[in-house]
Amino acid sequence: MTVSPAVGEPAQDEVFTPLAPAMLADPYAVYQRLRRSDPVHWHHQLGAWVLTRHADCVRVLKHTEVFSSDPRKLGKPIPESVISLQTMDPPEQSAVRRHFLSAFRQRDLDAWSAQLRRIAGELLANTGNKPFDFVSHIAEPLALRAMCLLYDVPHPADDKPLRTASRTMILGMDSGLDPARRAPALAAREVLNTHVGEWLARPSRPAPLAGLDQVGSIERQYLVNSLRAVFDAGFSTTANLLGNTMKYLTGQGPLATADLRRLDARAVDELARLDGPVQAVSRHCLTGGQLGEQEFRRGEVVIVMLGAANHDPAVFARPAEADFARDPNPHLGFGRGVHACLGGHLATRVTLALFEALATHCERIERAGEPVQRPTATQRGLDSLPLVAG
Repeated sequence: MTVSPAVGEPAQDEVFTPLAPAMLADPYAVYQRLRRSDPVHWHHQLGAWVLTRHADCVRVLKHTEVFSSDPRKLGKPIPESVISLQTMDPPEQSAVRRHFLSAFRQRDLDAWSAQLRRIAGELLANTGNKPFDFVSHIAEPLALRAMCLLYDVPHPADDKPLRTASRTMILGMDSGLDPARRAPALAAREVLNTHVGEWLARPSRPAPLAGLDQVGSIERQYLVNSLRAVFDAGFSTTANLLGNTMKYLTGQGPLATADLRRLDARAVDELARLDGPVQAVSRHCLTGGQLGEQEFRRGEVVIVMLGAANHDPAVFARPAEADFARDPNPHLGFGRGVHACLGGHLATRVTLALFEALATHCERIERAGEPVQRPTATQRGLDSLPLVAG
């Protein structure tokens, strides 16, 4: 049995280097190496345990009494602007989560999906027969409009500042590896806060803004932060899921879009497993304990590598291959436990709406250049994906 060494600079022989070009291109090879040789891996720079086995990841996600999302329980400082349902534990987190789930259930999701199919068709029509960037022309606009419709708020006339702010916040998720990203990410939150403030100032508040002030005894600022966090997470992770999905589907050559009609929710689950947007989440150890042969201590951090768990051969046969009929498929692409993604089923609907629009408006779609991977590890996505549809 071993325990964690002191926190320090990155070890020269460190295997886990998520922002290195090779690992940005293919993190799964590194995950596999760690899972085989060091599945509970101490990372010096992060001062945290990195978990790559499915069973260990599920254990951490399910047991909030030991592995907390809230660093305040350990007396660790956290900016007020960051505190939201994402950094809370039950029962406070449960109250906020119920509010959003209730609000989303009030929406006519079939009508919402129909609107998204129409919007996706319009976006595709605007590309003509010329090469276009799928990320900036389709994935991000579609995901942003999906969230605006879900919140029943106006889509901004100029959405570039919001999209730029969201990207900056995603970069900031890796500030433990690149501290220079932290301050810009905190500043970028103010762009989204401005939009949230405008929404809350409207005479009538649509769901999920309505009834926000009646959510238990939770401070109003944390509720506003949660509005921002849910909106941005819904936008950014959905856009990245769409980008990763199309990168995979077009990676073997031209894609006959008629084939997309055969893909259902199980296929979206499999695509989220293969190359999901959320690769990692962190938890704070409230007590000591053991994971495998490693002993962890109170106050330490564990990093749950969802992307690694989703490729664990102990759970998934032929994990690097797509099986669109995989059943069961206990992937962690949308998380697990009390902090499981609020909108996993919504992201599935957006993806299927895109598939239907592609099948309706195009006969085939193919690469028009090389994809550009976004330099982020916690949330995996693309900065560009050149495609051409015909």
